[in-house]
Amino acid sequence: MASSFQAFQLHKRWLLVCAAVLAMLAFVVLPPFVQMGGRSSSGADGVVASWRGGEVRESGIERAVAMRKVVNRFMAETAMEAGRDISRLQLFPDSEQAVVQSMLLAEEAKKAGLAVSDTAVNDFLDLWTNRLVRPEQFSQIISGLRIGNSAVPQSDLFEALRGALVGQNMLEMLQQGFSGDPPGLRWDYFRRLEQSATVEIVPVDVRSVADQVKLPATPELRKFFEKHKEDLPDPRSDKPGFREPHRVKTEYLVAKQGVFLDEIAKQVTDAEIAEYYQTNKASMFRAKPGAVKSEGTEAPAATEAPAAAETPAAAEAPAATEAPAGVPVEPAAAEGELPVEQAPPEGSGEIGTKSVFRQVAFQQPDAADGDRAPETPAAESTSTETAAVGEPDPSGKLAVEATSPASEEPAAAEDPNQFEALEAVQDKIRDQIAKQKATARIDNIFKAVASDLTNYAEDLALWQARGGDKPSPPDFDVIARVQGVEAGKTGLIEVDEAVDAGGIGQSFEFIPDPGSRFGIRQQNWVEMVYGQGAVSLRPILSRDMAGNRYLSWKTEDQLEETPKFETALPNVQQAWRIIEGRELARKRAEGIAEKSRSADSLAAAVAGDDSLQALKAGPFFWVAPQGLTSGVAQISQPAGVVMPGEEFMQAVFSVPPGGTVVAFNEPKTVAYCIRLIDLEPSTEVLKGKFLEQRADQRRIGVVAQSQFSRARGEWFEGLEKRYNLEWKRLPRR
Repeated sequence: MASSFQAFQLHKRWLLVCAAVLAMLAFVVLPPFVQMGGRSSSGADGVVASWRGGEVRESGIERAVAMRKVVNRFMAETAMEAGRDISRLQLFPDSEQAVVQSMLLAEEAKKAGLAVSDTAVNDFLDLWTNRLVRPEQFSQIISGLRIGNSAVPQSDLFEALRGALVGQNMLEMLQQGFSGDPPGLRWDYFRRLEQSATVEIVPVDVRSVADQVKLPATPELRKFFEKHKEDLPDPRSDKPGFREPHRVKTEYLVAKQGVFLDEIAKQVTDAEIAEYYQTNKASMFRAKPGAVKSEGTEAPAATEAPAAAETPAAAEAPAATEAPAGVPVEPAAAEGELPVEQAPPEGSGEIGTKSVFRQVAFQQPDAADGDRAPETPAAESTSTETAAVGEPDPSGKLAVEATSPASEEPAAAEDPNQFEALEAVQDKIRDQIAKQKATARIDNIFKAVASDLTNYAEDLALWQARGGDKPSPPDFDVIARVQGVEAGKTGLIEVDEAVDAGGIGQSFEFIPDPGSRFGIRQQNWVEMVYGQGAVSLRPILSRDMAGNRYLSWKTEDQLEETPKFETALPNVQQAWRIIEGRELARKRAEGIAEKSRSADSLAAAVAGDDSLQALKAGPFFWVAPQGLTSGVAQISQPAGVVMPGEEFMQAVFSVPPGGTVVAFNEPKTVAYCIRLIDLEPSTEVLKGKFLEQRADQRRIGVVAQSQFSRARGEWFEGLEKRYNLEWKRLPRR
């Protein structure tokens, strides 16, 4: 009877084929079914967002975001192949919110009969790459695209690109509606930039009348909470938000640059300055062409011998022409016989005496030769006389020194006139040396503190795992006092509060980034502390624009969360009172405006009412001039006005001088009674200026772009309302 092994040998080819087929089924076909079964049983693949006529689940949005990232990578790599600078590319946004907005735009495009054909996709790629990428290069790039470990089919890639282009085309159609702005809009934008206002204001805080608002029953408050529980609070928004934002508590050490520089600059010696000057004068302190030297720094004439060569021994030595017979004088000085590699480099500062010193130092004395001169300074300066007659000179420098004709001296000596005088740059050098030493000292301090902090974090982690005696943290106040730095702490604050506080909140650091144009990029401190993956007790280095250096670490991290109704109830009640109290505040401000018509000023209208105060604000422009340098039009923030917005500015510049008007600030927390005192320049003068500058529309374009961005945001809000877009959870960034 045949054994099982013999049966395998007989049918091994078919058995191996069957095994391969089963393996393919196990690794390719089975996992999706297992995953689908797991999702259906656990409910993990829930609906993320729904709208009228559609919805997207967790698996769908995960796939859509991944494909958007793949599209961006494909575009970046094809642009690199075409020689484009990827740091300046405008790629598609890849957040969950942007992807869902693209889905809504696709619905709008379908209604409008707008589609992107295969030809349109290819035309886009031709424009994107300037037709510099060949088909085989496209294929190679596509073959390297992955989602996890899975390759991305070309059809999936182009469908994802098609969807992104549909949304982009819809937005371009929207933008075309803003092109060709009429003269009236240009005049309006010009006024915002060129005309300033001075006003008298009386603020009426909504909170001062909020106590008059009666609270509704608990079910009504709960309904109000449910409507806004997933919204984060925004100090500039008129809508409430009850979701608790991400908050962080940190400690830090700050090394003030001025303190370290002042202390170290006093310790820099003249010898250090002279050494720095000699080392760096060829690269840093060359005199500007045509610069006139001062009398105290005038260099000797070119025909004079260098001062460094005039040692006492050299002064008493015979003239160079009195060298012993047989020593080649004129021929040795010939240019063709001087080895090129031994010639002093031009501008190196190397002179004859220095060359002779090196030559003697490298020549080891021969014990059998008693005619050699000892290695003394005098022998160094007269080495051409003590050299043996006819002895070969490997460097050729002795022969050069022996000749030393006056006409050849400038070739060996540098011209002092080509450099700035030491006296003229010594303060600059002192500051540079002090800055280098201060940087090194701060680096050493922060390195030692970071090591102590890391050791403490490790000990704390071991204690949390094993128990025992809790480790004590380093005493950073003592460290700061000893090392000459300052210690500081923040409360449990959110990112906007950290930035607004300035100091460390606005610091940054430069980090390596191979994808950046210069190989590095700036990373803000708030990204390192509040961003994903930020770990407590991890040392973080940063610096600010004033040159101050920071070492910080996170001590407490309160993640973003949605509170329970009972926990958020005080905030819910306060928000309800503010919203309902706005009308009361407006009526009070309107009463002040009515009363001011029979008075000379708002101050006279509120005289005797201690709860109200008249203030003068301005002059101020509608658009802040300093914001135009960054290409973003920002509303001015005049002193005495809390977060003014478009409504406030529109009211100010819509009334004639002497007129009164009522307007809220941007978050609608303060109602202002406003009396316009003056406009500068007058409208008639401004019209003439507008006509003179009508050829230059660049500054007006900045304001127009800002208005378009605002209109675009409002259009998206209207689109989401029209489709009844509802997020089942917060969209991830």
